[in-house]
Amino acid sequence: MTATERVNLLLAQGADTIGTAERVIWELATRLPATRYTIRAWLSPAAALDELAASLGERGVEVERIPGIRSKWDVRGQAAVWAAMRRARPAIVHLHGAADDLPRALPSGARLAGAAPVIASVQGSVAALSPELAVALRAADAVTAVCTPVAEALRQALALPRAATRVVPNGADPGDEIEELPAARQLRERLHVGPFRPLWVTATRLEPEKGHDVLLEALALLHGRGLAFVVALAGDGSCRPALERRAAELGLAKEVHFLGQVESLGPVLRAADAFVLPSRAETLPLTVLEAMVRGRSVVASEVGGIGDVVEDGVHGYLVPAGDAEALAAALENLHQKSDRAHRMGQRAEERVRSGWTWERVVDAYEVVYDELLGLAGFVPEDAGEITRVDRGAR
Repeated sequence: MTATERVNLLLAQGADTIGTAERVIWELATRLPATRYTIRAWLSPAAALDELAASLGERGVEVERIPGIRSKWDVRGQAAVWAAMRRARPAIVHLHGAADDLPRALPSGARLAGAAPVIASVQGSVAALSPELAVALRAADAVTAVCTPVAEALRQALALPRAATRVVPNGADPGDEIEELPAARQLRERLHVGPFRPLWVTATRLEPEKGHDVLLEALALLHGRGLAFVVALAGDGSCRPALERRAAELGLAKEVHFLGQVESLGPVLRAADAFVLPSRAETLPLTVLEAMVRGRSVVASEVGGIGDVVEDGVHGYLVPAGDAEALAAALENLHQKSDRAHRMGQRAEERVRSGWTWERVVDAYEVVYDELLGLAGFVPEDAGEITRVDRGAR
């Protein structure tokens, strides 16, 4: 392929639900320059993907609904992928998904794709590698992970060469402040937030691994010390009834508010004085980046890739997972030194804007595309001109 040819790019996923992988597909499909790429998206036929498929279609992206392959014995699914691949004739196949979903999108990707290079982008952690996932990743020409710990785990588990495994994080954009502020102010008023009663927000699924039980224990410690605060939990999950009962038992019913699923997370994050993530396990959650880019300091467990973007004492505080005492101490620090919390938030915003925007994420994937196509260093300036530039300086 020459530097002036348009790249026929296939973006594929195998999950039946909306998650981070689908967000990355959206960002790539809508941000990559149409002067350089012809983009096709493979999405699951599940109803949860209908809105994404329609939105991509409205943007001029060709979408094909391909059922995920259930197992290596799913002959019909394999045949459907073979036929779709022959129709697409991609120059690059870019798979996106959580570890469990990638084999559903394209097992033995390189074999099915023929001569087309295959990139497998793993979203989330890799607790254990199934044989199917190991086959799919070893067959890929490049593997990306969203944070350093996951990339290292994949290299060691699969004995992959370092050059074949890259860290390409997720991103965040600042959102429309004018649009988000009215709803943010309404939320603060509804929850009776004030100068001496800060609002701490956490936004994630209410599941055991997310550590909300640890957060409640930390809040109980602060409540016992006479500190006034408000906490909003955005999200839903199987632990909600138990967490609501525990909050009441700890005397936190007036301080802790369960918002459930929210239509738009931006106003909730903008309403916050700080963002809290007490997870027992994470990679690099979008919510951390989205809170930081809105100028919010972060208190989070030091797990996964959170330390890739949050520096302890600079952008917030990192605490050991499951340690309610340490979490309470970090929150108390923010409570008593609101000016420091504000400065941390400013530095957090600068941090994300300088290296974790979606524009930079798309640039990073373009570097991988160019390397696999033998075009590293070439970037199209317009439809008819290719100029060699320093990609790292963009």
